[in-house]
Amino acid sequence: KMTRLSNFKNTVAPLALGLALISAPSFAQDAEDGAEEANDKPIVVTGSLVKRPNEDSAAPVTVVGGDDFKGQGATKVEDLFNSLPQVIATQSSGVSNGADGTATVDLRGLGVSRTLVLIDGKRLMPGGIGGGAGADLNFIPSALINSVEILTGGASSTYGADAVSGVVNFKMNREFQGVRIDGQYGMYQHNNNNEVRNVVNRRFSAPEGSTINGGAYDLSIAIGSSLADDRGNIVAYAGLRHETAITQDKYDYSICTLNPSGLNTGTVNDFACGGSGTPAQTRIGGISAANAALAGLPAASSYTLTNTSGLIPFVSLRDAFNFAPLNYFRRPSTRYTAGVFADYEISEALNPYLDVMFMDYSTQAQIAPSGAFFGTRTVNCNNPFLNAGGGNTTAGTAICGANLGTATTATFLLGKRNVEGGPRFNDIGFNQFRVTTGMKGDISDSWSYDVSAQFGQISVANTYRNDVSSTRISEALLVGGTFAAPTCQSGNAACVPYNVFQNNGVTQAAAGYIGIPLVITGKTKETIVNGTMFGDLGFASPFAEDTIGVAFGAEYRKEQLATQPDLSYINGDGAGQGGPTLPIDGQYSVRDVFAEAVVPLVQDKTFFQDLTLELGFRNSSYKVQGGAGTNSENTYKIAGNWSPFEMLKIRGSINRAVRSPNIGELFVNQSIGLFAGTDRCTGTAVNGTGGLRVNGTVAGPTTAAAYASAFTAAQCAQTGVTAPQFGNLIVNTAQQYNQLGGGNLGLTPEKADSWTAGFVLTPNRNISLSVDYYNIKIKNAVGGIGAQVIIDQCLATNDPFFCGKITRSPASTGPAAGSLWLGEAGFVDNRTTNTGSAGGKGVDVNFDYRMALGENSLKLSTVGSYTIAQTFQPLTGGFSYNCAGYYGLTCNNPTPKWKHVTKLRFSTANDFAATLSWRYVGKVDLDTTSSDKDLNGNAADGPVTPTGNTDEVLNAENYFDLLFSVPLKDTVGFRLGINNILDNDPPLISQNALGGFGNGNVFPGTYDHLGRYLFVGITADF
Repeated sequence: KMTRLSNFKNTVAPLALGLALISAPSFAQDAEDGAEEANDKPIVVTGSLVKRPNEDSAAPVTVVGGDDFKGQGATKVEDLFNSLPQVIATQSSGVSNGADGTATVDLRGLGVSRTLVLIDGKRLMPGGIGGGAGADLNFIPSALINSVEILTGGASSTYGADAVSGVVNFKMNREFQGVRIDGQYGMYQHNNNNEVRNVVNRRFSAPEGSTINGGAYDLSIAIGSSLADDRGNIVAYAGLRHETAITQDKYDYSICTLNPSGLNTGTVNDFACGGSGTPAQTRIGGISAANAALAGLPAASSYTLTNTSGLIPFVSLRDAFNFAPLNYFRRPSTRYTAGVFADYEISEALNPYLDVMFMDYSTQAQIAPSGAFFGTRTVNCNNPFLNAGGGNTTAGTAICGANLGTATTATFLLGKRNVEGGPRFNDIGFNQFRVTTGMKGDISDSWSYDVSAQFGQISVANTYRNDVSSTRISEALLVGGTFAAPTCQSGNAACVPYNVFQNNGVTQAAAGYIGIPLVITGKTKETIVNGTMFGDLGFASPFAEDTIGVAFGAEYRKEQLATQPDLSYINGDGAGQGGPTLPIDGQYSVRDVFAEAVVPLVQDKTFFQDLTLELGFRNSSYKVQGGAGTNSENTYKIAGNWSPFEMLKIRGSINRAVRSPNIGELFVNQSIGLFAGTDRCTGTAVNGTGGLRVNGTVAGPTTAAAYASAFTAAQCAQTGVTAPQFGNLIVNTAQQYNQLGGGNLGLTPEKADSWTAGFVLTPNRNISLSVDYYNIKIKNAVGGIGAQVIIDQCLATNDPFFCGKITRSPASTGPAAGSLWLGEAGFVDNRTTNTGSAGGKGVDVNFDYRMALGENSLKLSTVGSYTIAQTFQPLTGGFSYNCAGYYGLTCNNPTPKWKHVTKLRFSTANDFAATLSWRYVGKVDLDTTSSDKDLNGNAADGPVTPTGNTDEVLNAENYFDLLFSVPLKDTVGFRLGINNILDNDPPLISQNALGGFGNGNVFPGTYDHLGRYLFVGITADF
């Protein structure tokens, strides 16, 4: 059962509906009349605080209609967003290992913390307790979304910090009247016929034929009513969404972890099934050549226990543990939402309003069993499991040598997957609420105000089940007594001896003893108080009719985060956690004053139908708990619209944005964790020339390959590798190495300068084309440099800045000496700091065409984005990466140069509609390959990755979706849809290139990884 924080679903949802029902229903006002009345009033557009009589904006804004959510069958907001060209996929339900349960949005691939999410122009609080500051899209009730507006470029002068790469503003249907019930059911169907199955079947049995998975349903109800002769309105909503789990063993391309084979054929045969270096059968390493000879074993870096308890040299492609089948390809989840939007006009000057929004959300991440992950352990040499009388004397001699049978101890490398204890489960439960209340009104015909207070809180309970205790493993390896009646030397009556030296030697009791749960709870809080005045100055430019509009005000915001892990987390006792998880307790506050103006300069003149200037300024003062003093920063915007004639508008903007470090970047405690990457100085040396060396064959046609050092002994010495270690360091086949991460109270705010320029062309009412260029440059960027970047740059440049951040395990760690993953003594220092710079530039295109076909209509629309550059410069004045068109261990998630969504919609006079959608994701290359090009396409002057494929290109994908909307009655509509009609298989990635949010050999958020999605839905209005 998933973690649940409260009986929220049994109490709050009925209460929210009751609040809507206690008001007297008044449905007399016609919706169209209401729209016309609303259009007579000044409005606020996304990207500005000034009220104006039209929706023109100098900033480029992409609008996604609420119907698009239904049209794509999206029960989750993240699913629709990840298909948008401006968005780079991050956390989603397709992530299992390392998932924090949230769903976030990342505009331009510059990071979720640089994308500001709003609900009706007001900030949505950060999601989760990880400190990453990305708002959780799960909180948004999709059934009440009127539209979503995506603003490109900095908007800190308008909305405050975090609006660096852009703003996502969810505009809710606050004026809804009546009763609407909506329901949808969907599932995935896929035909398993990927050619990689020929590789998979060499070691595992790949699934065949059609598979149906992942049933999901979404139910919602909305009730709205006007109040007291249309003086106010109240809308209440409640919803339930449930998704079932999908595991990776359901698909032929994800049932095993793909690694390079070393064949270099340029075909799918370049893949081979790999996995973790901690196998189901015990792995023993750190054996001296003398002890190996004494035990009658051939020389090898490590050995694997056989089914007869013998020892044979460990071969990765034969013995590595396949952790894929048990991992979730989509996490199961259950979400309950409820809320109320209400306002009431006491008088024109007094209009109180109240928003109350709740969510109870639970999800579960399942991954492969934990275990004694390959690393240094100690055993007593008189352990009965290693001595005559039933014990494994071959293993005993290899470990203890001539000391076997004595009371001495020996240190060795041990790896044993806890398959007896079953998979690990991470139960994540969220309880979130957000309350916004305020008063607004007109002071005069020209001036109005809005004063509001907002509080949001996320409470999280995270229970990690079926991990194992590193302390208990160490205790249970020190065994006395006899083979038939073993006892733990510690004298702890609860301790159960851990026999990893015989096949099937680990009992259920032993697995139960070393198994532990880990629990962490926490809360994120956000408090905002805002007061804004709106009005006009009462005069206009000599060449314009409209007066100058202004807005100004002040805001106070406080962010708080507190977490409490249990002792097992704090002590780092969970063997599968990578290091200690320490408590967090921090807060910071921001005080802002701001002002904006919209200045019509020229109107209704020749070649100047409209020329309008927009100006904005904000001063922000940041105070960090425990920090040094207060930081004060200024942001501004200068934007303009020029319409020489009715059909053309030319627009542009210049923005200065500021982002203060978020709570995670400031307060997360420093600890050892894992990063997906590779230590390029591990494996067998091949004269420092790199590549993969074939070192033998195993049963069947599969070639067994061992990673080889791609660099010379002198280069690897720069990273701390000694001469004896070079060519002998053990590879982590799971491609996970240690990094030191954590916050930094000495961080300073980052600054971003962005500018946009574009035009909107509307030759007639049926055609519209907009093209906008954006350029975003971030200085003093806050973040980690990147552990992989540090390793690569040390090797390439011998720069002491980078090389000084690499600490290899010292000689005192014995067989783990020189490693960056065996134990925690070796790591790369990737703590948060103010690095060099980051940025992006590109072009957005929006096109709409409408055509009447008698009483019917046809609409063609395209939203596309071309990424010219997505850059990262770790040090000011140093080298720079351009990740446009790349993915991998440095660039992480794919950033195609071109993405678009094109829709063709045919609708009839009686509301029948058919929509065909074409989603295109452009080609991307592996960021560092064995080719002679670097990230920027120049001759390689830095490190290259030794890979089996000469070039792991992810080819362009074309997805086609079809939706039918059928009216059943005047108030009931039925919809039927199929996404990914052709059942495209996602492009496959080997494990040593799967950075970012990869899972199951694919990037789930970027590509459709589960097959065809079929859904049916019905909407009834009363």
